[in-house]
Amino acid sequence: MPTWEALLEVGASTGSFNAIAFDGTPISFGFSSIEGTPGWVVVVGVPQAILDARWQNPLIAFGFGVLVAVLVAIILSFFMARRITRPIEAMVERSEAIASDAKGALPPAPDTIVGELETLYQAQQNSHTRLAQRADELALSSKRYYAIARVGAMVTWRADRHGNVLEMEGWNEFTGQSTQAALGRGWVERVHPEDLPNLTQTLETAARAGIATATAEVRVRTDLYDWVWVNFRGAMITDAEGMPAEWIGTLENIDDRKRLQLRISHMAYHDALTGLPNRIRLAEHFEELWQPDNAGQSCALLYIDLDMFKQANDTYGHATGDALLREVAVRLQKVLRQNDVAARLGGDEFAVVLEHLR
Repeated sequence: MPTWEALLEVGASTGSFNAIAFDGTPISFGFSSIEGTPGWVVVVGVPQAILDARWQNPLIAFGFGVLVAVLVAIILSFFMARRITRPIEAMVERSEAIASDAKGALPPAPDTIVGELETLYQAQQNSHTRLAQRADELALSSKRYYAIARVGAMVTWRADRHGNVLEMEGWNEFTGQSTQAALGRGWVERVHPEDLPNLTQTLETAARAGIATATAEVRVRTDLYDWVWVNFRGAMITDAEGMPAEWIGTLENIDDRKRLQLRISHMAYHDALTGLPNRIRLAEHFEELWQPDNAGQSCALLYIDLDMFKQANDTYGHATGDALLREVAVRLQKVLRQNDVAARLGGDEFAVVLEHLR
């Protein structure tokens, strides 16, 4: 179109004007903008000689020319619009497939004459590929997490920030209680009453202080082995504002180790023959009595040995002497109150601490 300025001077989306072609031929033009495609115009030109040849009825000829121009413009407008809208519709469909995490290939993309749309096609394909790879990586990571959790723990769990269990794996196999019954606060029924306050306090303290992890050793009742020691481990998950959102964690069976520790601890602080506290435990008990909380209280220390124990031991043998010592320990414990302490210092020597005396 040699005279684009002439078209712009019309100042309308549809109209006609006259111009001179490059070869000097006068031409009458009709034009129409393409709806929905800014900047695109269809122009049809008719040599003015043809119009002059029909000068007898120039109005009809001109109207016919304009009509032809308009019809052609409408047809071309529809064609061009479809060439542009179809790729856009395909882009929307592909975007919805990506948003819905669709597996497999994306819907096909039709050919387009707009280079930018072709670039967007490729960007969509790249995004879909990367998202699919990331989803596979996350799925594999999740499998690894659960595999590790199952190797290192008997139970895995997820709870809200108040301790209400939302999910639990392995609970039924471990305790005999159904997983459904353990959800919410149902799991609390299986925790030893003496250990539950410490566990609750541990979780609440961690939540208030913003501590990322919490650990506690508690006893859990099972259908087969009564009370079993477990290591309770929890990790806090925070929301976008950094506030506690939920907990995830594990229960690890530490019953054998815990009982061995308790046994070793008992052996370190108790007499092997009588089961009474030994000198070390008695000294620690004195330290406890010395604390400020016990200020103003009266207590008594009794020092006891057995008359003629050596003669009995030499006459009847060490086995009988040991039985005698054990019997003395039993009788001492029977006559003492709950807060009193009887200890064996060694040989036939015993000590008794009486507390809260008037």
